[in-house]
Amino acid sequence: MNTVWLEHAGVRVEIAPEAGAALLSLQSLHHGKYHDWLVDKALAETIGVPACFPLIPFANRIAEGKLAHGGHALAANRPDLSAHPIHGYAWQAPWNVDSLQSDALKLSYDGRHDAWPWQYRAQLNCVIAPKELRMHLKLTHVGPGQMPAGLGLHPAFPSAGLLSVQGRAGAFLPVDRTGLPRAYTSKAPECEALATGQLPDLGIDNDFDGWQQQLLLRWPDRQLELLADPVFSALHVFRPTDKPLICVEPVTHLTAAMAYRRLPEVPAPTLLGPGESLEGSIVFRLLEPS
Repeated sequence: MNTVWLEHAGVRVEIAPEAGAALLSLQSLHHGKYHDWLVDKALAETIGVPACFPLIPFANRIAEGKLAHGGHALAANRPDLSAHPIHGYAWQAPWNVDSLQSDALKLSYDGRHDAWPWQYRAQLNCVIAPKELRMHLKLTHVGPGQMPAGLGLHPAFPSAGLLSVQGRAGAFLPVDRTGLPRAYTSKAPECEALATGQLPDLGIDNDFDGWQQQLLLRWPDRQLELLADPVFSALHVFRPTDKPLICVEPVTHLTAAMAYRRLPEVPAPTLLGPGESLEGSIVFRLLEPS
């Protein structure tokens, strides 16, 4: 597998365009040594996905693959991960390199021929700045009619030594045994725990709605601030019981939002007309140890 390295101002990243535009490594230089912020490749492989990858044209699960819009039915694209279609399709396909500089990369993916019932184009722009990586995602409907659209990013961080995860959200969605929301709970204890910086419980695999687009992860010697544009109105958190990692995923819609069967409190996804786009940026701000 061929990969691309970007490097600027003490920050470097490794990206695999051929492997779904996966971000394999995010590192920053401190006292002459590069420090890893994401999980390493071996740990990522234990959950069957890369360290970080885009979620396009939908995020997380679609209940039974049955879409509310158009009456389409989709097969599970990764049965080893979920009985439901999960994480979109673009992360399982090769992307094209449209532009490459030492500190910036532009990728694109032609989604007209994958399993999604609509035609789309995906774009990912990565730019490195001092102590920062910015990733801009864009999804464009290139076919006729209306297309339900979703975006997200799936970064995994090491949980060993993690002290706190802090942010604000308005609601928490408990799930059933297949990972689908079964309730929508405003001002849930989980929201209070997130606001006060408590570590999410082991086994969490849930959405927070009304996320305020800012999250702070703290380890003893460093901090990472995850920022997102307002279009990313929800946050999915996954912390497996048997692996030392945590995924915190900014997304534009809640789990199962596109399904024919969804909770009444779960908003329908954005619908794009021909030529319309859904887009937004997510920023990793690397707060180095003193």
